[in-house]
Amino acid sequence: MLEFLRKRAQSLVIQAIVVMIALVFIFWGVGTNLMNKQEAAIVVDNEEISFQQFQQAYDQAYARLSAQFGGTVPKGLAENLNIKQQVIGQLTQEALLRQGGQEMGVMVSSREIQDEIESMVQFQDNGSFDIERYRTILASNRLSPEKYEQSLRYELLGNKTIENITAFSQVATDFEIEELYNLEKETVSVSYVVLDPETYLDSIEVIDQDLAAWYEANSDRFRTEKQVKLGYLPFLYEDIGARITVEEEDISRYYDDHLTEFQVPEKRQARHILLRAAPGNPEETHQQQLAKAQEILEKARNGEDFAELARLHSEGPTSVSGGDLGFFTEGQMVKPFNDAVFSMDTGEISEVVKTDFGYHIIKLEEIQLGGVTPLEDAREQIITALQLEQAKPMAFQLANSAYEAIIGAGSLQAYLEQQSDAQLVETGYFKRSSPPSGVTADPAFLDRAFELQEQELSSIVETGEGYVIITAEALIEPQVPALEEVRDAVEKDYRTEQAAAAAKSEAEQLIDETREDGAIFEKAAQERGLSVEESGTLMKNDPDHSSDFPQGLVNDAFRLTRSAPVSPEPGVIDSSYYVYRFNDRRPPETAMNEEDRERYRELLLQFKQQRILDAWLRNRQAQADIRLHKSLENF
Repeated sequence: MLEFLRKRAQSLVIQAIVVMIALVFIFWGVGTNLMNKQEAAIVVDNEEISFQQFQQAYDQAYARLSAQFGGTVPKGLAENLNIKQQVIGQLTQEALLRQGGQEMGVMVSSREIQDEIESMVQFQDNGSFDIERYRTILASNRLSPEKYEQSLRYELLGNKTIENITAFSQVATDFEIEELYNLEKETVSVSYVVLDPETYLDSIEVIDQDLAAWYEANSDRFRTEKQVKLGYLPFLYEDIGARITVEEEDISRYYDDHLTEFQVPEKRQARHILLRAAPGNPEETHQQQLAKAQEILEKARNGEDFAELARLHSEGPTSVSGGDLGFFTEGQMVKPFNDAVFSMDTGEISEVVKTDFGYHIIKLEEIQLGGVTPLEDAREQIITALQLEQAKPMAFQLANSAYEAIIGAGSLQAYLEQQSDAQLVETGYFKRSSPPSGVTADPAFLDRAFELQEQELSSIVETGEGYVIITAEALIEPQVPALEEVRDAVEKDYRTEQAAAAAKSEAEQLIDETREDGAIFEKAAQERGLSVEESGTLMKNDPDHSSDFPQGLVNDAFRLTRSAPVSPEPGVIDSSYYVYRFNDRRPPETAMNEEDRERYRELLLQFKQQRILDAWLRNRQAQADIRLHKSLENF
């Protein structure tokens, strides 16, 4: 939602590449006037959101997650992140915003819609709106101007509604700004010791009686996993699909009906030279880096080899390759960098561009125009999709027929004797934590397999790869082995635990001795043979944190004072215990400049506005009649 709160923020459509234009319909193309009369997935008061719209929103959320993991979402991640619930919440909140805006009398004029469309770079040619380009792009995405403009109206309505809601918070006082700046930029330094449990391992004495008692108390740690030996009948989509012949007319029809799937976004290749300067660095650093960037820019524009300049001067990871960033699509880079690259012509060198990473000089090397993948290039992809589409119902029919035949035969063995072409796939013994690859690793397969009793036959099990019927041929139940069978592992865990306890105990003793008198910290540490380290200057949220003092304990270090100089309890990082004492606290080294002041003012306003918006949505949602279709209630 913060995108809506940024001053003069661009819409989701402006930020998206051409192929993603249809996203507007996902988030704002809902409402009673657009609905067919099919059963709704979500009803917010009297506004219905269809299953189609829910599925579109879910697919897009899943696609964004998939892109973060290189095109494949790790198994179980989507469920763990509650993507379905997030989509339900998103669609519900957007409906509440539209309804609230209508009650407030918020209007979106045709002129506003026109201005918005004309500002979108994907509809421009040489910086000017091109009506033919607009129509062509919409047509390639199977959208009419009327429907697209209606969907955009919904989006702008939501934006204006948020502006109305958050208009009550338009002030960030100078005092608030100064306080935030001081909190962010002040520094602290500490002295600290590290108590590593590994240094205590050699001192741990293992007494048989103690080890036996410890094992009895912790025996479940060493309980073996259940193991199963299975047989299963596979009815897999890939196997069935490979036997299906796809007709040419079906290929053509699929291509026409799914044209948006074959859109290829525009890609650009660029080189850059980066002079690093983070937002938290002193103003002097920024001025020095900017001046250096200007000097390099002049050399580049005077004809010096850009790649060589990047190798000599760039402070980014691509310096070794002459600053080459490869090809990327719009939206992949941070916004100032992205805006510069996608406004340039091939061979052009940019002005100095400032981002949170520092100062960039950019050269645009090549543009690969977007378009539509030709049918011939998409043929194999389409054939696979159509085979899968036809294979899914066939797989279920085959599995169902086989299951009925097994029941009719009286046993799986009798069925296999009757059906010579039936193949039972058998596994060796395996644990759930280390299943064989393939369908046997599917969560649904494993869930059912490890529920079966010995010689029990499952019903039809649906997996991501198709259907299976499973039989448990043999089981090895979990058991606690005798101590002598696992003594080495038990002793190792015992020693590790006792060493950690010893390190923690000594850390706590050091705290008790020094909590009221930090001046004896060094002496008390040295008496224990501990080396006292100095943190150097620490800053909150420092992207260039270089101290050996762990970043994860920095916020705790800022809680120390001269009256309470020692950490009240040990900090724990990577199993080691840290005890630290306050040394010094200093205000920001540099006064806040006007650029910083405006940035902090914007941060404060965004925070205040977000709080107001969240409160409004919570109140609105509490009063609304929100109903989910029964199939969504358990999400």
